[in-house]
Amino acid sequence: MKIVAFVHTEYHLMLTVNEILKYPENSYSLYIMQMPNHKRLQIDFDFSGFANADFEIVQILANYHGFFSKEHIQLLKDVSEQKYDQLYFFQEMNPVLLSIIKTLKKTRRTCEICLFQDGLKPYNRMKGYSLGMTKWDIQIWRWLWRNGIKEFKPFKLLDTKKYAYTDEVDTVYLTFPDAYVNWNKKTLKKIEYYDHELFRACLEKLFGWDNKLLPVNQGVILYMTQPAHHDPVIEYDFLKTLKSQLNRPLILKLHPLTSAESITKYKIIADDVYVINSLIPAEIFIMNLTNSIIVSLNSTSMFYNAPSNRYYYVSNLFMDKIKRLRRYDFNHSPSKHITMVEQIGEII
Repeated sequence: MKIVAFVHTEYHLMLTVNEILKYPENSYSLYIMQMPNHKRLQIDFDFSGFANADFEIVQILANYHGFFSKEHIQLLKDVSEQKYDQLYFFQEMNPVLLSIIKTLKKTRRTCEICLFQDGLKPYNRMKGYSLGMTKWDIQIWRWLWRNGIKEFKPFKLLDTKKYAYTDEVDTVYLTFPDAYVNWNKKTLKKIEYYDHELFRACLEKLFGWDNKLLPVNQGVILYMTQPAHHDPVIEYDFLKTLKSQLNRPLILKLHPLTSAESITKYKIIADDVYVINSLIPAEIFIMNLTNSIIVSLNSTSMFYNAPSNRYYYVSNLFMDKIKRLRRYDFNHSPSKHITMVEQIGEII
């Protein structure tokens, strides 16, 4: 089977590599979509050892009020000319990917379009109508139309807050398909992780892992920060209380978009607080921890279950403090191994 995949983040790359490892009989073409002046995917990757996959780093500068760039047109041509059996993608609202998917479906109708989960989006339903998303959709439809991809479906605006609303999507890959509301009857497939030790070794080589990145590897609290556009004092107070309550070393794995103000606050919580500013996925840190407590607002990195650790979502503790959290209907963890706490004392 011949497969093309497009990734925009380290998380996307990790999940795609997982599929490459599981099915060595398939042939993969993987496009790493880097954005200029953006922190994501700016790592010196080691792609050696993948006999069944080709990796290419691509930058597409898109003017959503103008015409496709030469690089964009060439990418469309290259993908359309190849007889791919499947296409993997992660960002349903990415305009460049939409142009590729819609073009490919016209030239090769038998190509299966596979949407892989991107964060909590499949499980974290937006409560109300989003005017911003509607404006964005209309802008992108106008852009696609201007460039020869004729589509304008006003009724689809009611569905853009839902997951897998794109008509061309055939199959949705999820870590927890049982927790997903399959509102438009797409084919669902479960993401199964490759052998733990082999997967970890492969990812460590790919991302250039160094054991020195993890100052303590057992009996710690690992907290993953997330960009929620909130006052850093909120998390500072929570982490200070949690650190005092559990009396363990605290490791903070920063999200690439964590603010400098937040980082400054984190560093003064206690002496045994370690702030890690690395683009290497948090999953690799989790893989290298034992007997530890893993905490975040609701990070998808915690979907990976290294069994000796304990996992906690704390978004419910911040509902009245972080406005962004109140926009979504997310009251239950999609996973059995992640506990969604109502009080800080439940973290043990």
